[in-house]
Amino acid sequence: MRQWLWFGIPALTILAILGRLKTLATIPPELLPLRIALATLVGGTLTTGDLLRVTGVGILLGGVLVALVERRRRRPFGLGDVEAVLPRTRRELPWSVLLSISAGVSEELFFRLLVPLLVAITLGSAVLGFVVATALFGWAHRYQGRVGVAATALAGASLAAAYLLTGAIWIAVVLHIVIDLNALVVRPLLSGRLRA
Repeated sequence: MRQWLWFGIPALTILAILGRLKTLATIPPELLPLRIALATLVGGTLTTGDLLRVTGVGILLGGVLVALVERRRRRPFGLGDVEAVLPRTRRELPWSVLLSISAGVSEELFFRLLVPLLVAITLGSAVLGFVVATALFGWAHRYQGRVGVAATALAGASLAAAYLLTGAIWIAVVLHIVIDLNALVVRPLLSGRLRA
């Protein structure tokens, strides 16, 4: 609920007040110059299918490999302290699935759409908008410690690139959900850490 109160509901409310709910389906014009610049830099835009296949498979394979390392080491392995949000029992797994979906939707609407758009509208810079949003996204995960904040900010920058290169916020939402499902469901299940 906190994610929706802090991120999802404010994002949807402000977008509605601004008359910008259509940005849920199309990239805002204020962000288009950055999209074009990034596409030029990397050699073109990405199709949503290609991005989802490559990234989703990579995230899941990486999760399986890390889970196997965790099983061997008998403790979590990763960047940052995420123990507070990891499930401890199999009964907590449905809550981890719900948390993954909630975070993916609400945080992407706020950090990848609303914040960059507001900064671009008020200060005229989409680049600054994504810099501010990425820094805020890292800061919002400060419970993970310094390394976790840095890793989360890097993940946020990658999600921003995915959004810009595809022009679809829902791609960033899906990738965020897959990342969280990987960390909060797949890895704990395969690592053998969960109590019955």
